[in-house]
Amino acid sequence: MDGAGSQEWEAAEGARVLRGALAALTRDGTFPLDGLTPRSPASAAEGAGRVPGLPRRRRPAESGAAPAPEDLPALLARQSHRLRQLETLIEAAPVGIGLVQLDGRTPLTNDTLRQLLGYSTEEFAAMPFADYTVPEDQAENDRLFRAMVDGEGSDGFAMQKRFVRKDGTTLWVDLTVSLVRDADGRPDYAIGMVQDITERKRLADELAAAELHYRLLVEHVPAVVYIAEPGPEGRFEYVSPRLEWMLGRSPQEWLDDAGEWSRAIHPSDRAMRTHEEAVREGLGEGGQLPSITYRLRHREGYDVWVRDDAVLRRDSDGRPRLHGVLVDVTQEKTLEERLAHMVDHDALTGLVNRSHFHRLVDEALAGRVDGRRGVAVMYVDLDDFKAVNDSFGHAVGDRVLVAVADRLRELVPPSGAVARLGGDEFAVLVTGTPAAVRRAVAAVQEMGQVSVPVGGAWARVSASVGAAVADRAHTTEKLLHDADQVMYDAKLGADRPGRGGARRGAVARRGAGERRGVVGGPAAAGRRAGDRGPADEGGRRAGG
Repeated sequence: MDGAGSQEWEAAEGARVLRGALAALTRDGTFPLDGLTPRSPASAAEGAGRVPGLPRRRRPAESGAAPAPEDLPALLARQSHRLRQLETLIEAAPVGIGLVQLDGRTPLTNDTLRQLLGYSTEEFAAMPFADYTVPEDQAENDRLFRAMVDGEGSDGFAMQKRFVRKDGTTLWVDLTVSLVRDADGRPDYAIGMVQDITERKRLADELAAAELHYRLLVEHVPAVVYIAEPGPEGRFEYVSPRLEWMLGRSPQEWLDDAGEWSRAIHPSDRAMRTHEEAVREGLGEGGQLPSITYRLRHREGYDVWVRDDAVLRRDSDGRPRLHGVLVDVTQEKTLEERLAHMVDHDALTGLVNRSHFHRLVDEALAGRVDGRRGVAVMYVDLDDFKAVNDSFGHAVGDRVLVAVADRLRELVPPSGAVARLGGDEFAVLVTGTPAAVRRAVAAVQEMGQVSVPVGGAWARVSASVGAAVADRAHTTEKLLHDADQVMYDAKLGADRPGRGGARRGAVARRGAGERRGVVGGPAAAGRRAGDRGPADEGGRRAGG
C-alpha cells in the first residue's frame, strides 16, 4: 500500500470510529462522510444487532480502484474537515460518550464523560470500567457486557448503574452500550453512552419514600380511604386495606364489583342524600362534599355506622372523582343513642321518665279516632317502700324498684308504656280497643305483691293503683291529674281503719263535667305492711 492509500485508510478508520459513536448517540448513521459508503452485510447473521448506519472497516485491498492522484489531496481535505466537525459534535454532546475496548478500557472519551467522572483521557485509557464502577453494580454490568460480546443476546444493552468519580463521590447514570463489529463480523469494540441521572434518581427515591410513607399512613389510619366515580354504581379506583377490618370485605371485592358498596348500604339509609347529588349540582374542583352518615352491612351480618366525607377532584381527562374517607362511627352512634336514652329514660329501671311519658300521652290522645281507640293512664304508688329501705337498705330498695318495673312490663301490652316518675311512683299508659284497655287496667290493678329475696328473708311491697280512662274532653294534664287523684284516694282508703288491704282505686271517667268511680277489688293481693300469712312464716316482715 502506498503512502496515499495508507493515509486514506487511516482517515476512513478514524471516521468509522467517530461515526460509530455518533450513531450510538443519535441512532442515525446519515452524517455525510464523503467516500465512505456502508455496504450491506453478507448475511442476516452478520448484520444482526449492528448499530444502524455503521460502515464496515474497508481494507486497502477491498477499496477498489484508488482515486486519481490529483483528487487525493481534495478528498483528504474534505475528510479531515468532516472528521473535525464530527469530533466537535461528539465533544459537545450533552451525554458522556466513550469507546470501550473488549478488555474494558476506554481509550476514547468525550469531554462530557471526562467532566462527569473527573478522570483524564490517559486515566480512562489505562483503567477498565470495573475500576470506577460501584462494586454492587459490577457483577450485573460484567454479565451484560460479556453476553453482548459473546453473542448471547443483542448487540447492545442498557442499565442504570453507579460510577465512582475521581473525588470518591457516586454518580448515577443511564448507561447504553452498543457493540461494533469488524469487517469480518467479529466484536471489535463498544460505544458506551452515559447520562447523569443522579438528581433524577434522588428525586425518584425521595418520591418513592414519600409514597411509601403516605401509603403506610393511609393503610394504617383507622379509616377507609377511597377514590371512586360518583354514583350508586360508580367504580372504585382505590380502596385502602382498612376495609377488611371495618366490613370483613377485601378491597379487591369493591374494585371488581361496582355494586358492592350500594348493596352493602342498609335499606333504610338508601334514600339518603348522596355525594353524586352535590356533584350534579355543580360542586367545583376541590369542593368539600356534605358529610353523610349511614350504615353498611358487615360480612358477618351486623351493621356498621360510617361517616363518609369526600372532596371532588378531576382526573387527567377532566372526569369527576370522589376522594373520600369512611370512618367507623358505630361507637359514637351507640353513645348518642345511649345519651338519648338517658335523657328519656330512668337510669335505674330503664323505664321512660316523666317528660317522655307526658309526650307519649300527648301522642296517644292525638291519635284517637272517633272513640274507637281507647287510652288509659294509671298511677302506681308503692306501699311500705320506706319500710324496705329502712330495714334492708337502699341497695335492696333499688332491687325492689327494678322488680316492680319488670312486673309492670310483663303486664302492659307492647302498645303501651311504663314510666318511673320518681321515687316509688310509676305510671302506665295503655292504648287499643276499649276492651283491650279494660283488660290491661285490670291486670295492673291486680298486680299483687312484689318480693325480692334478701338472704333468708324477703323484701315485699304492694301497690296502690289509680286509673283514668280518657274521653274526648281529656287533655294530657287532666288525664294525668285524674289518675293521680284516683290513686291518692285508693291509698287513703287503704290506710283507713277497717279497710283491710284494699289498694285498687276507682277507674275515673270524665263525662258531663263530673267524675264517677268504678270500684273494684283489692289491688295488692290484700296484704299491708305488718300482715302475716302462711307464706311469711319464718320470713321477715317487709315493714321491719
